[in-house]
Parts: sequence; structure tokens; C-alpha cells
Amino acid sequence: MQIIFLDTETTGLKDARLVQLAYKKLGEKSCVNEYFKPPVPIDIEAMAVHHITEKKVLNRPQFANSDTYVGLSGLLEQSVLVAHNAKFDISILANEGMAAGKYICTYKIAQHMYDLPNYKMQYLRYLWNIDIDGAYAHDAEGDVVVLEQVFNYMLDEFSRKNDLSRDEAIEKFIEISSAPQLLRRVNFGKHIGKTFEEIKKVDPGYLGWLASLSDKDEDFIYTAKYFLQKSNN
Repeated sequence: MQIIFLDTETTGLKDARLVQLAYKKLGEKSCVNEYFKPPVPIDIEAMAVHHITEKKVLNRPQFANSDTYVGLSGLLEQSVLVAHNAKFDISILANEGMAAGKYICTYKIAQHMYDLPNYKMQYLRYLWNIDIDGAYAHDAEGDVVVLEQVFNYMLDEFSRKNDLSRDEAIEKFIEISSAPQLLRRVNFGKHIGKTFEEIKKVDPGYLGWLASLSDKDEDFIYTAKYFLQKSNN
């Protein structure tokens, strides 16, 4: 299976469009890295994160009119897309009229494999001593380079612990990425740091409130409802 590592920088969070895209094939040194002029303004909050301004992309093509669009479209049809918080990047591609097929979310894989206080890619990078010169956070090209190393670290460990070939482990990663994920701990509120299992025992009513939060992702809601049901049984 061909693996494509991908990262995007965008105009913001709501109805966002691309301003930078980087991707590379597994094992290849070269990385496609392009900037684009979006059809909507770049949010100030987004500029403060990735430092891509309207001036910087003023003379860049729009993504839909670029050679990068054509090249990536063809690759995605025959590849597995790997991204950190993959659903966000996939949603950005969808906003640009591009569909992704099979995918692996390294964020969800890390949640599945490890009990950690943080699952952001840069945290994993330094936790596992991934030493890459010139790979800066919130730069799509730098993030892709780190992403590949984070993926390889987890794939090697998952393969070894489960006695699987790399291809078999990749298939499991695809399965894990597309299924609801039971989270371990709550990272906010009065029970911050506690596991959902602990909250079920000491404050089951709180799980009902957690399950009602509309701003949380599907994994969080799935987990809260799962343990709420267990507390009622």
C-alpha cells in the first residue's frame, strides 16, 4: 500500500480553505510543499499560529487551479492518507472539492496505544526524541517530516507488540482510525486528569453532562455515553 503523509495550513477553523499544503510518499526524501491564495480571508487567529499572511500568498494560485491539485487527486485514489487529526485535513480537502479514501489518523492511533497527558504531534516528537533539524511546528512541510517519523515509531511498536507485519499493522491502523475511539481521560473540568472509569465510580451524574456537550468530538461523546451506560447497568 502506498502511504501519503499530508498536512495543511488553513484560513481558520470554520469553512476553512487551504493556504499551505505539504505531502510526501513514505520513504521518499522529497516533499511537495506549496502555498495558495484562498478564496476567503485568512483569520487573524490562524495567522498568529502559522504566520502565513495575505501578502505572502497574494500572487499564489488557488489550489483548485494548481498542478498540485491534479497530482494529489491522482495519488489519493490509490493511496492511504496519513495525517495527525486526519478528519480535519480531510474536511479541508473536501472544502476544496477533493475526496480522500482510506486514511490513518496518527492522533487516534496514539490515543489507542498510549496513556499520555497530550497527543499533539510536537509532544509526541519530543517524548520519543525524534530529532529533526529545521522541522518547525505549524509549517506544513515541517509537520509532514515529523508526521512520518511519528507514524513509523508507532507502526514499529504496534507491529512488534502484536506480532504483525507492517502491512497487517497498517490495515489495523486504518480500522482503528475509522472507528469510534474510547478515550482514557478527561482533560478539562473538575475531574481533569481522571479516567472515565474513575468518574463512573465517583460521579456518574457527571458523565451525563459530558455526553451532552455539543462542542466535543465524536470520540469524546462516544466515550462519555459508553461509560454512562455502564454506570446505569
